[in-house]
Amino acid sequence: MRARAAIAMLLLVGAAIVGAAIAVPGIGRMPAAKAEETAEPAAETAKPADATERAEVPMQKAVPGAGLTQAAENEYLVLYFDNDSGGIAVKDKATGAVFRSNPPDALEDPKASDETKQELMSQVSLVYHVNGKEGDAAMNSYAQAMKAEQIEWGKLERGMRIRLTMGREEQRMLLPRQMTAASFERDILERIGDERRKRQTQAFYIRYSRDDLKGANGKELLAKYPILEQEDIYVLKSSVTDRDKRVLESYVKETGYTYEMMEEEYAKIGYEGDDAVFPFFKMTIDYELDGRALAVSLNAGEIEYDRETFSLVSLSLLNYFGAGRTGEDGYILLPDGSGTLIRFNNDGRKTTLLTAGKLYGPDYGLAQNPRGSIRQEFRAPVFGIKRGDSALLAVIEEGAAAAEINGVMGDINHSWNTAYATFTIRNKDWFIAENAFEQAPWILYEKNAFEGRIAMRYFFLAEEEADYVGMAKTYRQYLVDAGALRPVEAGEGTPFYLDTIGAVDTMVRKLGLPVNSKAAVTSFAEAGRMIERLTELGVRHIKLRYTGWYNGGYDHTAPYKLKVERSLGGERGLRRLAELAESVGAQLFPDADFVYVSENRAFDGFSPKRDAIRNLFQKTAYRVRLNPASLEYEGYEWVIDPGKMPDYFRRFSAAYDGLGLDAISLSTLGEGLHANYKNNNRVNRPQAERFAASVLAAAAEKYGSVMADYGNAYIYPYADHILRLPDTDSSYAIADEQVPFLQIALSGYVRYAGEPLNLASELRPAVLRAIEYGSGVYFKLNGGDGSLLKDAKLSAEFQGSPFDDWAETAADVYAEIAGALGEARGRTIENHERLAEGVYRTTFGNGRAVIVNYSDQAYLADGIRVEPLDYAVVGP
Repeated sequence: MRARAAIAMLLLVGAAIVGAAIAVPGIGRMPAAKAEETAEPAAETAKPADATERAEVPMQKAVPGAGLTQAAENEYLVLYFDNDSGGIAVKDKATGAVFRSNPPDALEDPKASDETKQELMSQVSLVYHVNGKEGDAAMNSYAQAMKAEQIEWGKLERGMRIRLTMGREEQRMLLPRQMTAASFERDILERIGDERRKRQTQAFYIRYSRDDLKGANGKELLAKYPILEQEDIYVLKSSVTDRDKRVLESYVKETGYTYEMMEEEYAKIGYEGDDAVFPFFKMTIDYELDGRALAVSLNAGEIEYDRETFSLVSLSLLNYFGAGRTGEDGYILLPDGSGTLIRFNNDGRKTTLLTAGKLYGPDYGLAQNPRGSIRQEFRAPVFGIKRGDSALLAVIEEGAAAAEINGVMGDINHSWNTAYATFTIRNKDWFIAENAFEQAPWILYEKNAFEGRIAMRYFFLAEEEADYVGMAKTYRQYLVDAGALRPVEAGEGTPFYLDTIGAVDTMVRKLGLPVNSKAAVTSFAEAGRMIERLTELGVRHIKLRYTGWYNGGYDHTAPYKLKVERSLGGERGLRRLAELAESVGAQLFPDADFVYVSENRAFDGFSPKRDAIRNLFQKTAYRVRLNPASLEYEGYEWVIDPGKMPDYFRRFSAAYDGLGLDAISLSTLGEGLHANYKNNNRVNRPQAERFAASVLAAAAEKYGSVMADYGNAYIYPYADHILRLPDTDSSYAIADEQVPFLQIALSGYVRYAGEPLNLASELRPAVLRAIEYGSGVYFKLNGGDGSLLKDAKLSAEFQGSPFDDWAETAADVYAEIAGALGEARGRTIENHERLAEGVYRTTFGNGRAVIVNYSDQAYLADGIRVEPLDYAVVGP
């Protein structure tokens, strides 16, 4: 049993014992052992399974003007409570650098409006929805908690707890709408000592007596106020403004009148009440020092609010923690693709205020998906801010599947550059009917809200560590300490990843009639020939991923059963291929898809109506195949309900084990997370992550090696190989430089490669990028009849290239990359730096460095010359 798999299984067993999901730092939450059993979610009022009991601690109010009060200290850091914002500050004892949750002079920011200043001074911002009404509303902790004196804090053993209430904690105004005359005069008027206030209060009420029942409106009055038959009453005038109501409420509160008294009065006179209900959100945030880091957590399910009237939509935490002022030297790091740097907007040229990305790819359960398929996704739950000689790295430990990471530019509507996370508590989607004219969209909100734990960890870096390389190395060590990464075994050389496709649909004629049939693009025998030929050409460490080999080939049925395609050579042919691969030192990775289904047949264990995800409008959701060249759709696939994936894997692997294979590819599990909004079987994105992780954990336990694609962070504990790991960013206009953050973080622990080199728009720059990023060699090649791919309407992105046209080139590329990386392969990347425009140097753990020149000019420095579109190796 591999070390990571062993750790995962122990954690799963522990979860089964306690009957609840548990957290594994840095990789989200691990599912319980019986995750495949999908249960109906509990009512929203129930306490979430992962909510933790909080011990009571003595609390005290913030004291505006008192500045910072020390709350905790350890060997490295000092934690303070900020009495002026209700936030925190952390001091790095080694350097004296102070990181504040809010800019210290935000209220004097000349660029900020009053509303923006309140945002700058807040630690929590949220969006909520009034049930049954259109539109959303927002709150922030400074305007609705700090200024209302509704923030208190207390010391913990290693930190502090802050409890805040945003909005009115009282659900209704303490201002009676109706009272009997006796009660009004006794309990309110007589207790108002100031005569002017007493007259003012009485003037805002109308007194009705039993004599009024004798008038023309008597019947109407009695119907409206039945109590008039017994007693006179006072009724608050409907013309009273909200401002006057707040003044009157203050008078009533001074008398000692209570909500209990008001409720008793209402019950006595039979008034059911139409008082406006005020939004309020009460939450508790813990801040704890842990070595060189600050851990921040809150339970979304423990946030108190009126759930019958309001829905919490999203919550942002510590939006300006460590923010850099415009004019300072610095940048923000976002996990866009491999990583991107956005330098502070010191010259004011950047006009885009916000850049955001949802973690872990698209959610095809949402009809309105904001990210296009050609852009890179945010794969790692991290972001960073560098300011001068210090930096901050944030890691989302729990709740990442519900998170969006934001980068904000200064010098636009305020002076600060920052990055932060927003957590979607309740997704929403909208729809506008076709041919609708000036019709408002139909908007629906997710019923299965995220009510788990939100946990973040902030690392504080200084001097030579305070850059994107230091951030990546810190994240790597964090994952290692969490047991999510294990070192690549010594002696493993540069891998050559060969991706090939098996069977596709094609049209043949039988008895003169066109019939849809399965045909082999690359049979098992042809795949074996490819491996042998590459071995003859000097390629070593071949990892063959084989797609489209079971249940119909490329357009396959659900993995409920397993039937090896006869057109490829059947089970016997697959076993021979595995034996051949082993004999030449190669490894076979058959790919199984537990996310998408492209074909549906009778008795195949899959029903789109029952087993596919649905969107919020209860329509079956799909993933479409987009041709990136023509931007035309080439087909669609159903998305499997995440709750069904563990059971599918159990059934599939039982048959797969009979093939005697010790490796598997689960490519699509690292691509995206898709919620199921089906009314009687809801699964939100964090739950989908747990189901995906449970399949990966089971695969890592059963098989010696696991491969996946794209690199969503929850696959790190289980995947030995990651293909299509992003090696570019999205090239946003606001971004300044793409960096290999992911590659630095994973180097030496996970073997990876970017996009297939033969599908790159230009081969030479792609080869140089593989050298610079320490990547494996990846080609997508097919050994059979390529015309079948055209008949199957598969674009180049899906079909690959003819093997015979590329074999020698692929071998040459492998020799070049393997020679350049040498023994550095399998070692960590220790430094990455830009030497000049288009020139970069990567330094590996054994001291070897490679200098890569993408420019059209030769680079010369320190006696080293690197020609255009070339590289040089320095060191051992």
